[in-house]
Amino acid sequence: MIVDDRQALREGLETDALGFLTDLLGRKAATTLVDFAANDAQLRYRSFTPVGSMLIGLRFRGGAGSDKKLEQRQGRQLKIIEGRIEAVPRSNMMFTPPLVPHRTEHNYGFWHVNDEQELGINISLGEEKRVTVLIEGFPEKGRHDRFAWYCNQCVTPLFVRACETHRVGLGGFYQVQQEAVREFNAGEALRTCGNCGDVHPLAYSAFDWADTPEQRAARAVW
Repeated sequence: MIVDDRQALREGLETDALGFLTDLLGRKAATTLVDFAANDAQLRYRSFTPVGSMLIGLRFRGGAGSDKKLEQRQGRQLKIIEGRIEAVPRSNMMFTPPLVPHRTEHNYGFWHVNDEQELGINISLGEEKRVTVLIEGFPEKGRHDRFAWYCNQCVTPLFVRACETHRVGLGGFYQVQQEAVREFNAGEALRTCGNCGDVHPLAYSAFDWADTPEQRAARAVW
């Protein structure tokens, strides 16, 4: 069907809008569908997968195919809000603004500080099985992720490592995470608070298979 520009204008559609809408008619479209019951979805989104301008990760609990280790070490959701460590009640939807330090007890032993906003959506898949859909912005140029530690007593900053996620990629993100954990654990100097003298527990990464026996003990309590 041919649309006359003059007719479009008479109908209230401006020329720029007409050109934009007409251009869309010739574009190809692609849709990403995720079937939570499919085994390939559980494997594909086990970490994070780029989907358009987003990163999406799935965390299954309960039922076949769930991450049993993740369930065993599931702790409180913590955020640092106005200089205090606060436990955040779990809900159907959990939003974390950019640059808010946050962590999950027993899951990863550092505070994640992200330039991007993050969204977690908890969905029930039946009486026993559930999934958390984690969504955040794709790491654009100049975006940083940080692995940080604060004193557990007075919340004084102790140590931080940053990476430009767009440059290093997801693989590099996890590598910097491991390096930061090793550096923080290298001696008590970094783990000792200069303000109150409290010694921070050993750090650990998101990968429990990489834990030393000492890190495994720290994961159980922090």
